[in-house]
Amino acid sequence: MSKTLTIAVSAIAFAFTIYGQDNSRAFADGPEIGPTNGTASKAPAPAPGAVGEPTLTPVPALVPVPALAPEIRTEKRTVLVPELATATRKVATTVLRKEKREREVTVLKHVPETVERTRTIKFFEPQVRSHEQSFTVLKPVTKTVEESYTVDVPCTEMRTGIRTVAKPVWKEIEKKFPVSVPYCEKKTGTRTVLRTVPVTRTRIVTVDLGHWEVCTSCAACKPCATCKPCGPCKPCGSCKPCVLCAPPIVAVFKKRVWVPKRVQKEESFTVEVAKPVEVPFEYEVTLHRTEIRTRIEKVCEMVPTEESFQYPVTLTRKETRTRTVPVRELVPEQRTRVVNETVLVPKQKTETYQETVCRTVAEKRIRTETVCVPVREIHDIQVPVRRLVPKTVDVKVAVTPVCVVPTCPKCVPNGPGK
Repeated sequence: MSKTLTIAVSAIAFAFTIYGQDNSRAFADGPEIGPTNGTASKAPAPAPGAVGEPTLTPVPALVPVPALAPEIRTEKRTVLVPELATATRKVATTVLRKEKREREVTVLKHVPETVERTRTIKFFEPQVRSHEQSFTVLKPVTKTVEESYTVDVPCTEMRTGIRTVAKPVWKEIEKKFPVSVPYCEKKTGTRTVLRTVPVTRTRIVTVDLGHWEVCTSCAACKPCATCKPCGPCKPCGSCKPCVLCAPPIVAVFKKRVWVPKRVQKEESFTVEVAKPVEVPFEYEVTLHRTEIRTRIEKVCEMVPTEESFQYPVTLTRKETRTRTVPVRELVPEQRTRVVNETVLVPKQKTETYQETVCRTVAEKRIRTETVCVPVREIHDIQVPVRRLVPKTVDVKVAVTPVCVVPTCPKCVPNGPGK
């Protein structure tokens, strides 16, 4: 909207500028002043002839036209305002609908059949064959041989050596050690003690200020067996005997009855309330201080000392001896034996056997299948739509007035006419 107003103001200013330029040209061409409607009357041109001296015609001085202050006007303009609305649109969608259909299917079925066939079998039959075989045997023979051997004979020998021995030597050493000595110290502190303090409070109590009264009453009349029952008892002395009956016996007795009179009154009472009070007190604290004391300790030191000692040494010496040893030798000897050998002889035979064969048979069946069929449906949906709505708006426009008359008293207050 602001851009539209800016463009409109610029166009008006440009139109006023062009209009001012046309008026200034009219003032320069001649002395006539007024509306020209596009054709300005000019001064007549000089007649052709001999060129003489130029004649100077006085031209009235041009008075500058000052720019007037712009006026602000309020104009009504129609502006297109965007508005967001909801519109109903029809949209086509494809929906898959399930349908059951039947179709003929060819199914291959395997039917077992028993077939009799003939085959040739090759096999090996074992046969036992015997033949003579000569072989060499190593026969052991024992001989006695005398041999000499060397033996290591052990012998013990005593030798003397020197060794270093650590002997213990005890010494007394003075040693200092710290000792923690306890001592008591008195300290002052405060502690919180609960003490009872009498506090006076008030409460509302209900008191019975009643009194005792003496009440006189009589017993009820007893009905006869042959007459109607008497009425309720009246005050003593007013009972009448029943008709055709003996006079009733009336028992008169007195009793005390408490007549209550409850009154509420306010009374004060004292209550012991425990309040915390800080009380100073003294207490003893056991502290420790470190003292350095001296004691004598025995310390064992090992002093190295050399001494001689004897130790046995076991040695060996070589000694040659003789012994008789039996020696076994293997002597080759030729022998003969009969060997049975099993040989596999190849043979063949023909036999008949039965074999089960599956034959494929084609069979037609009807199968029911569920198929998804696309169906086109139209739905109404709400869609936001932006549209332009005309709206009348008050616009403030700055208008610059241009005066056509150069000697206007409003435009030139201090001109040559004054």
